[in-house]
Amino acid sequence: MKNLIRSLCLIMLVVFAFSSCEKNSGNTSKGTAKFSVASIDESNQTKSAFANDDSALVSYHVVVSVEDMDGNPVLTDELIPVYLFGTSFISNEVEMPAGDYNLTKFMVINVAGEVILATPVGGSPLAYLVDNPLPISFSIIGGTSTMIAPELLTVGDYSPGDFGYISFGGQIIKPLGFYVMAVIDNPLSASPLPAMPTTAELTVYDYGYWHYTFNLEAAVNYPIVRGGSDVYTFLLEKEGYQPQYFTFAASELAATTKDNPLILTIPWDSGGWQAVKLQPGPDEGKDAMISNLEPDRNFGDWKFFEATFITEPVLTVMRSNNSLIWFDMNAVPKSATIKKVTLRLTYDLPLIWDSTVISPGSNGGIEWYGAVLQKIIEPWEEKTVTWNNQPKTTEVNQVFITPFILNCNFITVDVTQLFMPDQTGSTNTPNYGMFFRLWPTEWVEGFRFGSSDNSDVNLRPELTVYYTLP
Repeated sequence: MKNLIRSLCLIMLVVFAFSSCEKNSGNTSKGTAKFSVASIDESNQTKSAFANDDSALVSYHVVVSVEDMDGNPVLTDELIPVYLFGTSFISNEVEMPAGDYNLTKFMVINVAGEVILATPVGGSPLAYLVDNPLPISFSIIGGTSTMIAPELLTVGDYSPGDFGYISFGGQIIKPLGFYVMAVIDNPLSASPLPAMPTTAELTVYDYGYWHYTFNLEAAVNYPIVRGGSDVYTFLLEKEGYQPQYFTFAASELAATTKDNPLILTIPWDSGGWQAVKLQPGPDEGKDAMISNLEPDRNFGDWKFFEATFITEPVLTVMRSNNSLIWFDMNAVPKSATIKKVTLRLTYDLPLIWDSTVISPGSNGGIEWYGAVLQKIIEPWEEKTVTWNNQPKTTEVNQVFITPFILNCNFITVDVTQLFMPDQTGSTNTPNYGMFFRLWPTEWVEGFRFGSSDNSDVNLRPELTVYYTLP
């Protein structure tokens, strides 16, 4: 009889996936809870519990309560958006410290704020239908992934008491979704647009104690917040800029559309940062390639900025090519304090990467293969440098470049540390540019980008220097 009743009840699998936040990648004492709702009903009748809508932005919510092992509340009726994408459901992430917990409440509500699914509490009339009624114990271990899968039953015509709850409706708030995009008002941008979309963190506060932080993409976003508040306060944060505060009425948020989103502007000078972009051509640029097979030949007009290791089929030998590059920093004011430096490298055609670039090391660790940009500490000249007279470099503060596969044809490398004092704090180390080589040894084909001598201006390296003035 129990199996028969189970076959008539909707059972959903809810997965908690805990992983380190990018924001806290170095902190193993915390993880994030991410809820994924997936049907295990082979007859596919579970869709009847959800509203039919063709929009990819249809959303549902889970209501979660969690206590620690001493009975202290950790999450109390936490309302977490669960988005419908095709036939799958995923939620926003909730950060939780490592430790032992009890899941004491779990419900799913639809876009109208109605409870459609719930996990029964032990001792309730419907508790016998699931293997593990609430509370369900679980542990979060820092730096690892913890899984917990409570079963959900359709609410249908059942009362809250059948599930062991006092009430379904009193604590349910209708979700409020809106369209929003963060932009930087950048007068230094080469873009014809007055402002450019950007990534940022948006924290939304209602008039009570509820708040949630969303990671905005550089596009139109559709966050969903807890409804019921007349006014919402926004805190917009982006590294390198002053925090921005906004206040909006609920009616303003509800009136947004995908074509007319809410625009949150970050003033370019809100952090006092300025920028200069350097992308010299053949006459102003200083870069060269050196090759071990032609150790006395100068390649000052080479169109590629590369670190490669190529087989010569005729000579049956291996050709190692390294590159050097230097940018004239005189455009940066002498009194400036450099905050960040990025190097944009563009390739014409990507090389084929070896699938074994990351492999187990001899000492049980991981061996990593890629390339590095090292600081050049001796003078050199573009028209005379060769393999045999190449300048000295230092591994201090070197910048790593990993193998990559992208949908675009460029990468942006943060090379700030090459322009900062070394690890000893010394500011006297000379800087004569960057040396590009494979790391830790020559391996497979390597990397090949355009140089300042490339005929295509879009393929030339571009250095962007962000700085502040006294």
